Amino acid sequence: MTNTPSIVQLQSDWFVFSDLDRARAVLAIHKTGISIRSVAAHLLLSESLLRHLLQALQAPDSDQDLARQGKISTNELVRRAQAGLRSTQPHETLTIDRDQEIRVAADLICDWLLQSQLCGPAREAIVREVRHTFITMKEAGLLLPVAAPTNMPVSQIIRRTKSARPDGRIDIVAWFAQWLCVWSFFAFPDEDIRDTSLHLALEKQASM
Repeated sequence: MTNTPSIVQLQSDWFVFSDLDRARAVLAIHKTGISIRSVAAHLLLSESLLRHLLQALQAPDSDQDLARQGKISTNELVRRAQAGLRSTQPHETLTIDRDQEIRVAADLICDWLLQSQLCGPAREAIVREVRHTFITMKEAGLLLPVAAPTNMPVSQIIRRTKSARPDGRIDIVAWFAQWLCVWSFFAFPDEDIRDTSLHLALEKQASM
């Protein structure tokens, strides 16, 4: 894989870029002849997540402006982009169906887990603990239909739900499990999507 300056720069800028800036940077690299899959591998991200971001660039400028202002989420921006494409290309199937929402959610979870820099068994333990927590909460009737504001991107939810690093009273796996439990609860309010995406993310850990 070619380690181009553009990819190196994007690696350092990824966490300070907005989703639209990320998409534009990925597109610029792709136009040099590097595949989206290669870019994703270099960034330790999933190809489907990058393609999801790229779809946002097809939205009208007015909608992109709303996203920059934080008035709509990236997912909403993609939905509007696809709605516009459907109106001009009625024979193409471009809807974001439930399965795609699950795949995107699972990819977000997997990307977050990789950024923890923990080993595979530890990442699996994190997801197993979170799934167990949600099952326990559901049985106790503690799962309320609460979600983050519709215009809040997942990256912001993740940042806002991060607590202080453990000081010895809790191990690192338990700390990451608590964090994932909180941010996934607010980011994916649909219980079925959340549980299925966690299950899919767990299955993917064995091959990552």
